[in-house]
Amino acid sequence: MKNTWKPTAGGILAIIGGAINLLAGLGFTLFFPLALPFRAALMTVGVLGALFLGTGIVALIGGISALQRKRWGLSLAGAICAISPPSTLLGILSVVFIAMARDEFTSTPSSASKPAELSVASKESGDTSPGSQPIPCKPDFSELGEGERNA
Repeated sequence: MKNTWKPTAGGILAIIGGAINLLAGLGFTLFFPLALPFRAALMTVGVLGALFLGTGIVALIGGISALQRKRWGLSLAGAICAISPPSTLLGILSVVFIAMARDEFTSTPSSASKPAELSVASKESGDTSPGSQPIPCKPDFSELGEGERNA
């Protein structure tokens, strides 16, 4: 697999977008005391500050993950969080670059492969308890399903 510039560019754009979102969130949070006399402004400033801080943090983490070419889902989530209003164009470009470079990310072992490893280990150790044996899954499609019976 050849490494291209796409995950690097997407990660950098997500990090810049996350930093802009964090600055916007900090700006709203710092002006929170000024909104205390106005009840409607207090709620708006608090929600916007929390929203921008949250999306900024996720965008930063996703951008770092994209630079490392690990965890494609987290990288894409970070790029999507970078789309929020202060950095919309950067976020859109980041999503496009990270989505196009999906094959370049390393995949972590899924939890589906762990039970097979455990069952092999239990066979080697001589464990014959009923819970340690793998259960074969052989679906029988000869009978009608519930949806077909109710139709």
